[in-house]
Amino acid sequence: MCTGLLACFTVFAFAQKSTQLVNTMEKAIQERNPATIKPYLSEDFRVGIYGSSQAYGMLGQVLSSYDTLEKLVYLKEDNKNISLKYYYKKKSFESTIQLDSSGKIARIPFFDQLFGVNLSNPSRLAAVVPFEFDKGKIVVKLTLNDSKRVLRFLFDTGADGMGIKKEVADEIGIQASRQQQTSVVGASTQVGIATGLTMHFDTLAIRQQNSAIFPRFDGDLDGLFGGNFLRNYITEIDFDKSEIRLYTLGKFTYPTGGALVPLDFSAGVPGIQGTVKLNSGKTLNGNFHFDTGAGYPLILFGPSVHRNKLEEGFHTLYQSTNYSMGHTSNVSNGIFESLQIGSKQLNHFIGTLQSYREGDERWSPSGDGSFGITLIQKFNCIINLADRQFYLTPNKNYAVPSDFWLHNTLWGFSNGELRVKQIMPETSAASSGIAVNDLILSINGVKSADLLDVENIRKYTLDWKNAPIQIEIKKPNLNKPWKTEIE
Repeated sequence: MCTGLLACFTVFAFAQKSTQLVNTMEKAIQERNPATIKPYLSEDFRVGIYGSSQAYGMLGQVLSSYDTLEKLVYLKEDNKNISLKYYYKKKSFESTIQLDSSGKIARIPFFDQLFGVNLSNPSRLAAVVPFEFDKGKIVVKLTLNDSKRVLRFLFDTGADGMGIKKEVADEIGIQASRQQQTSVVGASTQVGIATGLTMHFDTLAIRQQNSAIFPRFDGDLDGLFGGNFLRNYITEIDFDKSEIRLYTLGKFTYPTGGALVPLDFSAGVPGIQGTVKLNSGKTLNGNFHFDTGAGYPLILFGPSVHRNKLEEGFHTLYQSTNYSMGHTSNVSNGIFESLQIGSKQLNHFIGTLQSYREGDERWSPSGDGSFGITLIQKFNCIINLADRQFYLTPNKNYAVPSDFWLHNTLWGFSNGELRVKQIMPETSAASSGIAVNDLILSINGVKSADLLDVENIRKYTLDWKNAPIQIEIKKPNLNKPWKTEIE
């Protein structure tokens, strides 16, 4: 019971507004016209895992194809939910409408269920998929359709679906049925699309999947996938155990010790918010693609660099070229002082500014940049598209120093070992005999284990900056360390 005239009037006004909303929704369903209810939808209205225009399109599908509604009856409300009852010819049932803070419709759980999502049910573990973390890539084994050939695919959260190397597709009998424009980080391109595929993992099959067919693909890998997991499951990437755990969509209990961070899915791939500080002192509050397939720490896209004038005062360590699906761009690499993600902060790493050319907006992805595997691997990550949440827990890699630049070479730790990550062409480093992925035992007599201390890295990179360095390397098939000098 309400007490006081003002309290009673507020309750009455809220109930009246809710009744009006239910009546409007009843009319929209009966007339099969989503435009009737559109003014009452939240900006964050979702159906299943989808928001924005996709959710509105799915709403239209429900209204046009489901049974004819006889009536919709308002029952009660609180500040977040309206309880109501649906009456169809052969059945009736109670459900809710979930509201946002302004009283607009955020979710219609009954419509979620029609698309196979029931977020009121507890989430449960559906499958555990092992992976190999190989040269900075999450590599998962799988088979396709009835083929017995075991394929090695990159798990790439920046990919909205699956892609397969053409020569592999030809070998196992997969053919394109249509052509489509597809997007990757930094570019877009035309590819063939195969449909109706089944992905087989140890204890899991994901059916009716589409795949792009790429004329070329990365090294010895056979393909990539990403959204195939993310759209169907709450996905946990555990770098400590080298496994991906998949949970059914529903009420999920997060572990302790991590950071809960909002997730944006408006671009069709997961996006994360963060604040980056450059070595110029400039800061950017940005939206970044969360991209396990990107082999760098953090790249800021050309349009954002241009718009925010981030190149001004930025100290560049080295310049290089970024090539992605037919588009080539110059990039400047230098120290980023920090990146704040939720309550967690990453300090002193090499980041990248992409150069800008007039018209880059036509092909550059939305958002300010891309958060890559070099930093992602420092967390065990839970990606929950249905609730639009990341949960990041620092793992064994969190305290490992980020890659560092010395004598035209990028050095970095992988699985506790110091390795060569990149070599600048046409330099003394390139002619020294070292190669990408070489295992480094020592630099100038300093054991690689001593460089796990970030303060030692800062000290020695300054001390060795202007003098030759002696490198001791463990080369395959050699019984003793191989030595060389970089001037």
